[in-house]
Amino acid sequence: MFNNGNIGFLLKVSEKFLNFNGLPESKLDSEILLSFILQIKRFELYFVRNFNLTNEQISRFEKYIIRRSNREPLVYIMESSGFMGFEFKVNRNVFIPRFETELLVDTVLKIAKTNKNNNAVLDLCTGSGCIAISLAKLGNFKNITASDINNNVLEIAKKNVKINNVSNINFIKSDIFSNMHDDKFDIIVSNPPYVSKFEYSFLDYELRYEPKLALLAQDNGLFFYKEIKNKALKHLNKNGSLLLELNANKSNIIKNMFMADDNYKNIEILNDYSGLPRILKVNVK
Repeated sequence: MFNNGNIGFLLKVSEKFLNFNGLPESKLDSEILLSFILQIKRFELYFVRNFNLTNEQISRFEKYIIRRSNREPLVYIMESSGFMGFEFKVNRNVFIPRFETELLVDTVLKIAKTNKNNNAVLDLCTGSGCIAISLAKLGNFKNITASDINNNVLEIAKKNVKINNVSNINFIKSDIFSNMHDDKFDIIVSNPPYVSKFEYSFLDYELRYEPKLALLAQDNGLFFYKEIKNKALKHLNKNGSLLLELNANKSNIIKNMFMADDNYKNIEILNDYSGLPRILKVNVK
């Protein structure tokens, strides 16, 4: 594709190629990928436009641009994603951390500040580990447990622990609460799979690159909410908090599920930064 290693030329050609393939932010995508290869800030590309890449860099850039033209998310190409100001290794085994999920972390931190006894936290369906690791970096918890059903996912999360230099996280392979035994927690937090098969058929093409296991849920997308509601009681201390990221399309259904259960109290929904219902926050009696 590229017969010239000049940076200015490469940016123009890659932008045209991505634009031809329907990428709405072709210029930005090209600049992000090239600055990633050069390990410089994107604005610094302006100062090196007349420089030439090595043959290895040209080949790598070409491969990245082709992958992006096929709608593969940038973070999978670069194997890196930002969350709460920290960097996380990601690949196609794990769900990409989202800005909206930062509200989940912020809410847990606020709860912990109001009660010094909130020392034990469980992060269900941890994925990349972004929630648990951010809590370890920003909070003052004595014990954080992170669980997932997939060994490949847990390996990524463990690598992110090393990358972010945290030590107080215990990882467990578990299908929701199956391997929790009699463990008790002050706070349980989760961004569970919540997309129904019907909703999945309408998802943006880029989301098809993300693992179905992290997206799809049976029972019209409600399976994990029901499982967590029924089984979290055994693992929450008195007055403990449960926080779940919501499928915004079913927020009221999920809220009503908890309201119908006399074991829960202080049930509320928090809106995200776009005004969408994003977090369910409840306490166990």
